[in-house]
Amino acid sequence: MKSIVHIAIVLFLFNAKGMLAQELPSPYAVYFSEKNATLDTLDFGLYLSPRALERRVRQNIAFSKSDIRVSRRNISAVKSIATYTGVSSKWLNVVYVEATPTQVLQLRTLECVARVVELTGGMHKQESVAFSYGHADSQTRQISLHSLHVHTDNGYDEIVALGEGMLIAVLDAGFVGGKTVGINDGLDTIITRNFVEGGSNVYQGSSHGFSVLSTMAAYQPEVFIGTAPQASYALIKTEKELSETPEEMMNWIAGAEFADSIGADIINSSLGYSTFDDPDDDYSVSDLDGRTSIISLGALAAARTGMLVVTSAGNAGGSSWDKLTFPADADSILTVGSVTQYGVASSFSSRGYTVDGRVKPNVCARGEGAVVYRSDGTLAYANGTSFSSPIMAGAAACLWSTVPDATAQEVIEALEVSASHYYQHNPRIGYGIPNLGFAHRYLSTIVDGKLPEIVVYPNPFPDYISLFLPDGEALDIHLELRDLNQRTVAITTLESKRYKALWSPGDNIAPGTYILYIERGGRTQMQRVIKLL
Repeated sequence: MKSIVHIAIVLFLFNAKGMLAQELPSPYAVYFSEKNATLDTLDFGLYLSPRALERRVRQNIAFSKSDIRVSRRNISAVKSIATYTGVSSKWLNVVYVEATPTQVLQLRTLECVARVVELTGGMHKQESVAFSYGHADSQTRQISLHSLHVHTDNGYDEIVALGEGMLIAVLDAGFVGGKTVGINDGLDTIITRNFVEGGSNVYQGSSHGFSVLSTMAAYQPEVFIGTAPQASYALIKTEKELSETPEEMMNWIAGAEFADSIGADIINSSLGYSTFDDPDDDYSVSDLDGRTSIISLGALAAARTGMLVVTSAGNAGGSSWDKLTFPADADSILTVGSVTQYGVASSFSSRGYTVDGRVKPNVCARGEGAVVYRSDGTLAYANGTSFSSPIMAGAAACLWSTVPDATAQEVIEALEVSASHYYQHNPRIGYGIPNLGFAHRYLSTIVDGKLPEIVVYPNPFPDYISLFLPDGEALDIHLELRDLNQRTVAITTLESKRYKALWSPGDNIAPGTYILYIERGGRTQMQRVIKLL
């Protein structure tokens, strides 16, 4: 049975120009990347007067890159976007602008720009419109993707992750709308291939693949932004819209092999199979062992090449089949189920586990009431794991781009460990809804080989701290928070905790840097943490 689902309700009709026309510019400081000039080749007499040079010599103060003027090319790039561009500072390598939220998003995409900081309320205020997903906001924030797109470790530094440098191959039924609807002016479609009709035209037949693509690739600031708008894409048609035959599984494998040949990092497959036009070709639920169906064997082979294979769990929940559709049962791939806006497993989302006991789906994302683009250019609510899968595939691309030395299997592990039901997984929701901020921290530490005994998240923290424990032993945890003068500001003992613990030190702790001491099972761990406002 296909995992393709019809779009349910038209969400709204809007005039994008009218919406953007209401934006008012605010003051910002645009910080540029490090200056490229080499100090020993510069004549500072061109920048400083003889008197200024004499003052430097008298006090033995060396010249630095802060003495070099801001690049005129950089300022010109900013001027082409901002409503108003004012004076610049060579010392801070910054220029003053007045810009709308949409313009701020465009400024942050410039290669020469390091960060953009709102000046209202003080120089060090983090920009309040750091990233706006528009009508995709709910489905992206549900998986905490915003903590990757603008991730602050010290209150100022940013890690921007939009999937840049990643290549995602989309295996689907057709991409009608992909050439006529402008979802991203910078969309990088490197290649297309049609394994059904042959050739390279994939913009025919079904629009399902286009709606799938939009959840990842769309970039319409303040309107709709997908989970990986700066990734590159290969659009591959493997599905026949009007029939269901075993040949389509072979088309899928051919498409996956093609994705491997072009160097794809990730495959998204919003397709699934269980029954066919000829009942003699049908599989049975007992075949869900990851090694019976030919498409599941193909998915496993794809995973062995180092690609991250992301697939929908299927939409058979509550039906006579009820279980996963193939290749969702394959080992070493990321199978994604569907949840509602409230984080509850969707009734239609196919259930796990596999017959050999592996946890499937691995994780879940929004698949009920997911916002997508339709082929006529309108936005719509849509139901199906067809959409939870690409939402997660795009998020995985962002995660992987922040830790490029990770393996595909380590990315899967990080997503699973970060998920809401990791210690209470079940056949409906698997490991649950991932937290991309925690997944980033976990992935960084395992790749660096520095995973601590207990993982503390989030850091910086608001008014609570989560502790992820390395084993299933029920042990007491003694926690002590000290300031930098080693004065105790909060202390507690959590009794008989295993897997995960939560501590709320309280609202009376002032913002700042602290040292957290953790004692558990006779072992002590010390970690620097930051309390937010």
